[in-house]
Amino acid sequence: MAVPLLVFGWVWQQYAINIPKWDDHALRAFLFNTDQETTLSGKLYQLFRQHNEHRIVYDRLITLLDYWLTGKLNYVHLMAIGNLSLVGLLAVFYAVLGRSAGAASRNTGLYAVPVALVLFNLSQWENMYWGMAALQNFSVVLWVLAAFYWLAYTDRWGLAVGAAVLATLTSGNGLLVWPIGFALLLLRSAEVRAGASRTSYRPLLGWTLCALLVIGLYFVGFEKPGGAHAIRPGVTDLLKGWFAVIGAAGEALPMGRPLTNSTALGGLTVVLTLGIVGMGLVMNQRSLSRVWQQVRHPNRAGGLATMPAIALFFWGSAAFLLGTAAIVAYARTGFGADLLITSRYKIYSLTLLALLYSYVVATLPGRLGQWAGLVGGAGGLALAWLSYFSFLDETIWWRHWLTTNQFNWHYTTRRPVAQLDAVTARYTDPAPAFYDTALPVLFSAGRPGNLKMTVQPSPAGFTIQETELPPQGLRDAGAYVLARSGQRRYLFPVWQNKRSAGGARLLPDRQFTTGFRADVLMAELAAGTYQLSVLVVPDGPATPYLINTGQTVTSAGQPADTTEKNW
Repeated sequence: MAVPLLVFGWVWQQYAINIPKWDDHALRAFLFNTDQETTLSGKLYQLFRQHNEHRIVYDRLITLLDYWLTGKLNYVHLMAIGNLSLVGLLAVFYAVLGRSAGAASRNTGLYAVPVALVLFNLSQWENMYWGMAALQNFSVVLWVLAAFYWLAYTDRWGLAVGAAVLATLTSGNGLLVWPIGFALLLLRSAEVRAGASRTSYRPLLGWTLCALLVIGLYFVGFEKPGGAHAIRPGVTDLLKGWFAVIGAAGEALPMGRPLTNSTALGGLTVVLTLGIVGMGLVMNQRSLSRVWQQVRHPNRAGGLATMPAIALFFWGSAAFLLGTAAIVAYARTGFGADLLITSRYKIYSLTLLALLYSYVVATLPGRLGQWAGLVGGAGGLALAWLSYFSFLDETIWWRHWLTTNQFNWHYTTRRPVAQLDAVTARYTDPAPAFYDTALPVLFSAGRPGNLKMTVQPSPAGFTIQETELPPQGLRDAGAYVLARSGQRRYLFPVWQNKRSAGGARLLPDRQFTTGFRADVLMAELAAGTYQLSVLVVPDGPATPYLINTGQTVTSAGQPADTTEKNW
């Protein structure tokens, strides 16, 4: 069971880098704003302050802890803690499998291997390498499913309340834990004989009071986030979008269109999930009837009204995952369907696959359960392998994008001298990057070359394509586009051209071929005319070199940022 985790961890440390991405900057701003506050109430306001539609208290607490312990904010530390939430999520499924009917005759660790394979793979690349997203998107799923486990399998409803509070203070969709948890407690409230039923209502009452308090505080001073608003999709597009989010794991398949694969897998997954729920309602009809009668007439004598714990856990977890997918589809489909299968949302698709597998294995008897475990292991291994093949290029591009962004932030003059503002220098250290030893080359005149490169205008900037430069490596090595003017230089990452799945033989290190493509936005360039060069960073000790292309582009400059933010 540890093998998928070790592979995941090794790949993660190869590409993780201490550079902020998008909302990560808000965590550094949180440290600055907190230090500016002179009162305890002001510091608490910064901790609970709204971020878009979320209250990211958990992210901020981890940020504070890292800053206090190390003296600087390190985004790699945030990624590591966020990724450890996946270990906690695996532990929840391990516990569920260990409490199954046939657990006494089964090796729980062996049956948990498919869950580990599904959760720990490179399809999670965006959250893996994004500090704030790892803490938010991974952790909220852990807290919610942990709460449902404690509600379904134990009497430790106090622990479930704690997990539910954490879920609410991690991400907005964590609010779903309260109504779903109420339903689970209601179904368990009559699991004692009449005469002691009043005692069983104490958890339900406590949960309700905590829910009212936490939800009420969440919406105190809440403001609807501003910014761009997408066109709301119709019912058909919304349903397809829902399927796409739920089936986003299908993007790893190396054939067909990723969105089509994801939508088809999502439709199948929804049918299976709802089918299991419907079958569970029919099979437990008598217990449900007894629960209903016990709720209506708590003082009437009666027998036990016991609901299977695995059914309660499955119903609650499925409701959360399907509900979150519906929220994402409603909020994001109008921005383009392809956005729905991006890596940041895949945790919900992968967790639902793990949930379906765990339920089947936990409920099937004898050899049927063994065959389900074998099929699950084969499917999990295939998904994990395909993910490392399919998403390696995006992982490499992500690292290159972060490092080139850091270069563009720090080198803002015509000289190779980094310019670091006081706030950044106080709270974060620049990450060591490939260009540190290549600065003399980057700020040199370069050498003429004979690259077969074309530059085409695009609606937001321009697209560069080159067809003959060989691939250089799988980490920092590779080609980078350099745009230079008399005032400064900009670096941009490229997408290495890929072989077909058959040509690469599904081997991650064989998938790249000659040539590259780069998309450069005009909004990333100050106004001016720029000469284009290509920086080649070889793999190994060889010295980087700069090739002049003889081509130029002109930018009208960066438009004013009109995006409304509450952070």
